[in-house]
Amino acid sequence: MIGLLILAGAVGLVAATAALWAQGRTMIHQRIFAGLISLAVTVILFSLIAWAAAVMTKAPFLLTWGFVGALALMFALRLYHELRTLPEAD
Repeated sequence: MIGLLILAGAVGLVAATAALWAQGRTMIHQRIFAGLISLAVTVILFSLIAWAAAVMTKAPFLLTWGFVGALALMFALRLYHELRTLPEAD
């Protein structure tokens, strides 16, 4: 389980770094930036939730990670849709 948490943290760190690097280097499309940021936030946040759920409950390992993975997917899609919308010009 520790290996999965380390892997999730590394994926989140790489996605956040790639988003910031690409945005600072050239202006990338807002959808790409939103996708990378939502991936980074979701992976890091839900890996911690999965770890806490696995420690606190006696549920099977795959069931816990499957449930948290489904919640993470819904959260990531919602965050992506929120981030990719353009702000209205006043």
